[in-house]
Amino acid sequence: MMPPVDLLRHLVELESPTGDAERIAHIGRFLSAELGSLGADVEFDGQCLIARLGTGGSPLVLAAHMDTVWPVGTITSMPFRVEDGFAWGPGALDMKGGIVTGIEALRRLGPPQREVTVLITADEEIGSPAGRAVVERLARAAETVLVLEPPVRDATITTARSGLGRYQLHVRGRAAHAGNGSRAGVSAVEELAHQVIELHRLPDGIEGARVNVGQVGGGTGENVVAGEAWAKVDARAWTAAAQAELESAIRGLRPRLEGAELTVSGGVTRPPMIQSPAASRVAERAIGIAAAHGIELGQHTSAGGSDGNFAAAVGAPVLDGLGPGGVGAHALDERVSLDALEVRTELVLALLREL
Repeated sequence: MMPPVDLLRHLVELESPTGDAERIAHIGRFLSAELGSLGADVEFDGQCLIARLGTGGSPLVLAAHMDTVWPVGTITSMPFRVEDGFAWGPGALDMKGGIVTGIEALRRLGPPQREVTVLITADEEIGSPAGRAVVERLARAAETVLVLEPPVRDATITTARSGLGRYQLHVRGRAAHAGNGSRAGVSAVEELAHQVIELHRLPDGIEGARVNVGQVGGGTGENVVAGEAWAKVDARAWTAAAQAELESAIRGLRPRLEGAELTVSGGVTRPPMIQSPAASRVAERAIGIAAAHGIELGQHTSAGGSDGNFAAAVGAPVLDGLGPGGVGAHALDERVSLDALEVRTELVLALLREL
C-alpha cells in the first residue's frame, strides 16, 4: 500500500474524465488492486467498482466516484504538487482525495467486524446515468451510506442536498434574409431571449428553486434571421414538490412570437437528498463519535448533488461530505488540504468502527 499522499498523486496522475472508457478502466483496475490488497472481494458492475470486506449485518457503504470533469492532458498544465499544506491537481479535491480517505481508513481498520461495501462509480460528474441503478441497489441493503465527497464547509458533514434537473430548450423560428427587415422571418434568437428572461423569473414563485441558463446558441450568420436557437438550463430545488413544480413550469413555457415553436427535453437528474428521521439520528451519532475523538463536526446542506441523492431517495440513511476539504473543485486552483485528509481519515475510521 502506498502512503496517502503517494496514493493521491498516483490517482490524480491517472486522468479519468467521465466517458473515457479506456482511462476509467485503467484507474478502476488500479483501485481494484489497492482494495484487493486489503482483502476485499472486488467486482465490476459496468464501470462501477464494488469491493466487499467483512461479514455480518447490513453493510456500511462507502461511496465515491473515480471520474473527474477534467479533459485528458490537464495534468500537463495543472501538475500534481504539494505546497503550503495542500495537494494540487485536477480531481485532487473532487474527489480523489475522498477515495484516498476511504482506502486509508480501511487500511487502518484492518479486517472489519461487520460488512463494509465500497462503491466507486464512474459517471457521477454527469449525473450517474449508468451508476444510479448500482447506487440504489446497494443503498437499499445498506445500514448507512457514507459518501466521501468533500464537505461544503470545513468541520461539517452534508446531511441534505438540493435536487437537480437539466433541460434543453430548442427554439424553432423561420429563417429569412436580414436585409428584408426583422419581421421578414421569425427570429429564434429573439424568442430565446424572451425565454431566458422567463426561465430566470421562475424561481420567484417557487420556494427554494434556482434556475440558471448556462449555455445558449443559435443562428447561422449575422445577416440571417435565425431559424434555430437553443439553451441549456440547470434547475434546482430543495424538495420533491418544488422540483415537480419547477419541471412543470419549464415544460409549460409558451412562445412569445407568433410562428415560433418551443421544444423542451431533459428532466430531473437527481432527486433531493432529504434528511430522514433515521438519517438525522445517524448524523447525531456521527457527531458524538467525532467529538469523542476530538474532531469538530457539524451539519450543513449543499446546493450541489452527489450519489448520496440517489441513496437517500431509496430510504438509506446518508452521511455525505465525509471527504477532506480544500479549495477550487472544478477550478484551475483545485487543491485538497493534507491536514483535512488526515482528520477525515480518522473520522471515517471511527465511523467504521463505531456506527
